Amino acid sequence: MRTSLPQPPRGSDSGPPPFSRFVLLWLGQTVSGMGSHLNGFGLSVWMYEHTRSTSLYSLIALAAFAPGVLVAPLLGGVVDRHDLRKVMMLGHAGGAVCTVLIALLLGLDRLSVGALLTLVAAGAAFNSVQRPAFTKATTLMVGPEQLPRANGLMQLGLALGYIVAPLLSGVLLPLIGVTGLLIIDVLAAALSLAVLQALRMPAAPPTEAAPVKASLGGRALQDAAVGWRYIRERPGLLGLQVLLTLMSFNLGILQVLVTPLVMSFTDVRTLGAVMTAGGVGMLAGSLLLLAWGGARGVWTVLGFVLLQGLFMGLGASRASAWGVGAGAFGVLFTVPVIMSCNQTLWQRKVPTGLQGRVFAVHAALSGGAIPAAYLLSGPLADHVFEPMMTVGSPLAAMLGPWVGGTG
Repeated sequence: MRTSLPQPPRGSDSGPPPFSRFVLLWLGQTVSGMGSHLNGFGLSVWMYEHTRSTSLYSLIALAAFAPGVLVAPLLGGVVDRHDLRKVMMLGHAGGAVCTVLIALLLGLDRLSVGALLTLVAAGAAFNSVQRPAFTKATTLMVGPEQLPRANGLMQLGLALGYIVAPLLSGVLLPLIGVTGLLIIDVLAAALSLAVLQALRMPAAPPTEAAPVKASLGGRALQDAAVGWRYIRERPGLLGLQVLLTLMSFNLGILQVLVTPLVMSFTDVRTLGAVMTAGGVGMLAGSLLLLAWGGARGVWTVLGFVLLQGLFMGLGASRASAWGVGAGAFGVLFTVPVIMSCNQTLWQRKVPTGLQGRVFAVHAALSGGAIPAAYLLSGPLADHVFEPMMTVGSPLAAMLGPWVGGTG
């Protein structure tokens, strides 16, 4: 796999700003992300309580996720051609407006399922610009030797969102209701906007102008094509893209199937313990990155992907809460390390003037594997793997002793 690509040019400033300035940006983004998690939890509960429909409940997750996959590749050119600070502020402000509209409709008792899904999807579309913009801002604000640690902080922020936000939601929802959680989300977005307003980012190197004759939609498609072509023409980056997409697909299947797996031999309390073990593993991996700094080579990514596969095998090897819990801890322990080291490689190999478009396509391809896994995991489990593992089948005889038995 080719990884010795030229060092990309950095911003036009004489050097990166102090690392503390990036920490301030990270803090604002992390608080905003936790507010979004609280928002999503509250709206999901509202949807289920008012419809008692699992299908409509799942539509909330789809509405919050799908726009990021569909819209993000089209916004990479916006990240590359415009002031990063203003782009990130627009994303936060647009998402906050959608949240305010939901809160108003909820307070007036006029919030319908259709309006909720529309506003959630619109907010997700605004927020979809945040990831490529934040990643590019990290490249500009942090020196090359500090990139692994900065990416470790980003993974820590994600881990805190996954662990702390559900706990806070469970405590706050009975006290302040869904509207209170929505207000917290708006306040978190306001804090992030204040940080961005006060922060000065280094100027990015100039990029080529957008095609004058192209329509807005045509320009967005051209930008997405530029990002994909850059990845496709570089075997090292293309290999990493395929690897991360497959990893995301596997993790998506695990997210869907771990609940029925655990519930098939134990109770809800044990399921909660398994989920907690996974969250603690993700937090531990993020803290390891902060202490270690992270390696810069592709072999680190490959090694931790292999380790992740071993932990997946451990979790599936026996119908044991300890085994599944250890597997969940190990799998999610590797995720921050893989994602941080992978992101550092992309930041080093992609020219700054192209990072918005390339990172947007990279995120969409990796993220798009997750809803695909959600859709395919059930049919694959019910109609492919379970019949293949029935008692007496050749595959059951070969793998049964290693993957929890047959039947």
